[in-house]
Amino acid sequence: LAIWGPSAARATESCVRERHSMAPGQEMLRRRTSSDFKELQQIPPKLGDYVSWAIEGRIRRGRFQVVYLIALCSVYGLTTMQTFSNMFASSRVTTWHLACGDGACPPLEESSNCSVPLSEWRADSPGTSTISEFKLLCENHEEAPAMDSMFFVGWAFGIVLVGTVSDSYGRRSAYLLAYSILGAGGLLGPLAHDVSVYAAARLLLGAGVAGTCIVAYVWATEFLDASSRNVMAWLPNVLFSAGQILDSPLAYYIPQWRTFLWAVQGVVLVGVLNLFFLRESPQWLAANGYSDEVHVVLSAMATTNGCKPPPPPLKQGVAQVEGEEPVPVANAAQVGFFRQICDRRLRFRIGVMCINWFAISSAFYGLSMRSQALPLSIYWANVVTALVAVPFYMVSAPLIGMTWCGRRGAVSGSFFVGGLCLILSTFVEEATLALLVYYLGFGALSLGFGVLYVWAAELFPTTIRVRCMSVQSLAARFGAIASPFINDLGTTHPALSLMIFAAPCVIAGVLDLWLPETRDVVLPNTLDDIADDATPNGRGKNGATLTEPLVGKLEGA
Repeated sequence: LAIWGPSAARATESCVRERHSMAPGQEMLRRRTSSDFKELQQIPPKLGDYVSWAIEGRIRRGRFQVVYLIALCSVYGLTTMQTFSNMFASSRVTTWHLACGDGACPPLEESSNCSVPLSEWRADSPGTSTISEFKLLCENHEEAPAMDSMFFVGWAFGIVLVGTVSDSYGRRSAYLLAYSILGAGGLLGPLAHDVSVYAAARLLLGAGVAGTCIVAYVWATEFLDASSRNVMAWLPNVLFSAGQILDSPLAYYIPQWRTFLWAVQGVVLVGVLNLFFLRESPQWLAANGYSDEVHVVLSAMATTNGCKPPPPPLKQGVAQVEGEEPVPVANAAQVGFFRQICDRRLRFRIGVMCINWFAISSAFYGLSMRSQALPLSIYWANVVTALVAVPFYMVSAPLIGMTWCGRRGAVSGSFFVGGLCLILSTFVEEATLALLVYYLGFGALSLGFGVLYVWAAELFPTTIRVRCMSVQSLAARFGAIASPFINDLGTTHPALSLMIFAAPCVIAGVLDLWLPETRDVVLPNTLDDIADDATPNGRGKNGATLTEPLVGKLEGA
């Protein structure tokens, strides 16, 4: 839309000189800031810009956003209970004896009696764990951590399936699909009669938890203005910790693993209620050209918050003034997903973010599940591990809103601090000090985990946002699948397992310095709204920022 001319050429030459004088990663994103839309008095022609214009400047924050935040972010706490449920179902101490009929039977130890056939092993407390139920010891020992890995294998499948449905058919449809899978896995687990059925249940649970969480996160984010999105760095993750903590008293007071899993599933199913009152995302509706539905949702937001509904959007495909070009019709299906993701504006971002998610997922889930190895009971270790993360989650919101830090600084810094603390904890010999350094590293990674969700959602357009986050989460699952086995390695080589967790974090922290900052930037709707990071100062091929054609066209109308 901008006209290429001598003045633009001179501006580009100036930008080239400016960029060469900058440190890596300091080039600006082609910014669509909230203030750009607040200053506009006329209705933007593009449907996606109309949604941003209404949310940023016409609909104030209020009860509508609060209800949606609580409803959708609570899903994190609910599904987290299933994420960590197997840690309790499989970790209760089991003592064994030889099957010898009546009378005193000699005890058996896994460390010295594996020559005895498993058919002759009897648990002193049958039914208290999956270990005793399915005899996951001796030659079956590796099947125990494999249950957690099966959960993350399912996560990988679920994230791709639900992500595709979400971008193609809407957030509500994807949420329904994800919760159906979650419910099936939650019902199958307590009914499992052998380890293969239990593994299938963990697979379904992983797919359901992954799909539910990613859809709920994006769904909630798309109702918020730019200044409110900082809350997504801490609220879902604080509720994540709450769900993790709730597992401990449930597991303590319900010793039978099947009954415990039934109790967890009963709590998790509360999230189904969201389907009865939550509306479709206006960002998704706009990206797919549903102009009437967009206005209905935005009007409901305004009415609930006690303010005047915005005027309806411009008619798509019709020229507003005789002789002008017609308003373009939004259609997310015009450009395929793989064609968009391979565009030079996105491929570096998706590559670095995949490395980020691999590093953070392996370290975060691995260290959370490693709480069994800490000098506390598993119940208290789980509670302490969850509580340690909460202050870091709370700090993340103001931190990412600061000019000197932002999303990039918070994520990169947390990776550096977390990785270095984990490395240092392997060299500290005093137990209490080593524990403090360990928890400091875990807390820093928790901060990065929370902010990474916000940053990932802001870097990619609405048309493929969930699928982009799905690809990143898929990369994360490779790290998470490996984390139980790295933890298992820690039983014999604790320092080595921590070093393995730390190394990818430090590498990711360095690469993050080359990604653009998205603080106070409006969510991009399409690929055209994404800055070309390879051009001077984050400008497009014609040297114009995004807001120049938008504001210029409206002011000249």
